[in-house]
Amino acid sequence: MGRDQSLQAPPAQQPTAQALRPPASGLLQRLTTAVPESLYHQQDRPPEQTRLALQWLGTAGFRLLCQGHHLWFDPHLSRHSLSQLALGRIAPDPLRIRADVDRADAIAVGHSHFDHALDAPAIAKLHGSRVYGASDTLNYCRGAGLEESQLFEIQGDGRVYAEGPFQLTGYRSEHSPFLAGKVPFPGRIAKPLVAPAPISAWRVGQVLTLHAQCCGGSVHHVGSAALVEAELRGVQADVVLACTIGRHATPQFARRLVECLRPKVLIPCHWDQFWRPIDAPVKQIPGNDLQGFLNEVAAVPGAPEVRVLPMRGWTTIAA
Repeated sequence: MGRDQSLQAPPAQQPTAQALRPPASGLLQRLTTAVPESLYHQQDRPPEQTRLALQWLGTAGFRLLCQGHHLWFDPHLSRHSLSQLALGRIAPDPLRIRADVDRADAIAVGHSHFDHALDAPAIAKLHGSRVYGASDTLNYCRGAGLEESQLFEIQGDGRVYAEGPFQLTGYRSEHSPFLAGKVPFPGRIAKPLVAPAPISAWRVGQVLTLHAQCCGGSVHHVGSAALVEAELRGVQADVVLACTIGRHATPQFARRLVECLRPKVLIPCHWDQFWRPIDAPVKQIPGNDLQGFLNEVAAVPGAPEVRVLPMRGWTTIAA
């Protein structure tokens, strides 16, 4: 394809240089939860036959659209409050899922923490979707009653799965050790998990990055801010979906990410407060410093275009 042309969004939709200019640095910038509207890439939902488009769902969740086929990465739509997360037992919200998921041919999950895997089996039940993930995620899906014919295990060994117009691959990765130098909820989900359950039941499991190739280009999903470059030798992506929270625990994360995958477009994710209702105004996680991440990416030689999507926002990669 003509990559340079297809990856260029209409000029009017791009943030201006003024919008990308960093605010005053320091502690205030690091702790701010505000995201200026001028930073967002604004676009209407593209036609179904688009060759490649993406929708951000909050957290690390995305929908990939290629020629009428809908592939979802780490969808997290059932938001729970901080008190519910700390003290309660959580489960997917079927009303929210019905409202936000109009079609799902397949779902791929990068690791099995609740904010990545929780809604996968509920979406798959509603739409008869296939689910791709490590054994941990599939054990959760088994606990939710999914049929074995819907489940496909990704071991991170380079196997390619044909999913409609997409070629889907998972690569072994790691989770950022951002919680006092440790990964939250370590361990595996070794047997079927039944919701409702406390969030600690969703162990991290095997961590994968997800790679999808289609006629409109390639997309690489990095759901936690850590890298295992040795697993990604020879992998290049037109678009990288990059988790930003926890990146400070991974030395030079932004630089290494760009140099490793050499994207044309980078879309930051997992920067929003995922304990707020999905319809509430979006705020970033204190200490995440989205603007700081954008500055880190811009400082890398040959830096990609960065598109910050609003909640449920779309962007076309190849029309």
